[in-house]
Amino acid sequence: MNQIEQEINERILKLKIVKLRKRGLSRSKVALKLGITIKKVRYWEKKYDLKGTIESTKPTGRKSIKTQEISDIIETETKNNRTLSCERLSNLLKESHDIEMSGTSVWRIRKALKFKYKAPKVKPKLTEQSKIKRLDFAKYHLEKQTNWKKVVFTDETWFYLESLNGFIWRQWGENDVNSESYQNNIISRCRVFSDMDKEYGQWNWLLMQDGDPAHTSNSTKEYLSNKCPVLKNWPPNSPDLNPIENLWGIMGRRISKESPNSERKLELIVRKVVKNIEWEVIENLINSMEKRLRLVVELSGESINGYF
Repeated sequence: MNQIEQEINERILKLKIVKLRKRGLSRSKVALKLGITIKKVRYWEKKYDLKGTIESTKPTGRKSIKTQEISDIIETETKNNRTLSCERLSNLLKESHDIEMSGTSVWRIRKALKFKYKAPKVKPKLTEQSKIKRLDFAKYHLEKQTNWKKVVFTDETWFYLESLNGFIWRQWGENDVNSESYQNNIISRCRVFSDMDKEYGQWNWLLMQDGDPAHTSNSTKEYLSNKCPVLKNWPPNSPDLNPIENLWGIMGRRISKESPNSERKLELIVRKVVKNIEWEVIENLINSMEKRLRLVVELSGESINGYF
């Protein structure tokens, strides 16, 4: 990169920092969004004398900027590496942010931020009743010869910067989707309804949902009643029947190869991976539904994890 290009990039970075800081984002939030270090944000502020134009020096009655910034840094670093112990984070604060803080103090702030150190979620075992419902569902759709190409499969997942196979820090409410957010932030923004109406005709296709309370609430049922028919009797505790589960695995492997090191880069990589999923992959997953159902019948309703 020549000197002119470097100067242009520096100006662009400065403008981005100014814009984000004027919007009220803390240094740690700016660093996370731009994929740079907090030290670099401070450097540009100092170099261009931004602090006085961005942060008011008048007392506001709120807790000090320094305390808020430390809290933001701990939240950001915890989300960047959810396996990080309080002692290791204490060392990181000293090395990367020039902040002296004990592991106990880090733990207190994490607690105030509603983080808890939890084991990974374990999929519930299939009960005998669940197996019967899976078996009935499989037999019904095999006999009916359901056209699974006319079914929109839904599910949700989360991609993280770290591999999450053991205990991790989870923040209360961060993965929650309630009926309102499901309707307003997911369904209403999804173009698939108009696309499926155009492809197959209105009410000539089905929406698949699992038994999440956000999907089965009365308000969601009413909301969907004017949009599309819903696939009935999806059996409980049956993510193995949903081909999207395999799609998440494919995406996860492709995302890992890109090695994202910030939430912003992770978001960009996820979008790129979604865009580049081959149609052949999607078709193969949809076409696997008949095999999945036949295997459920063969195994008398037992799990088919590991077969696909």
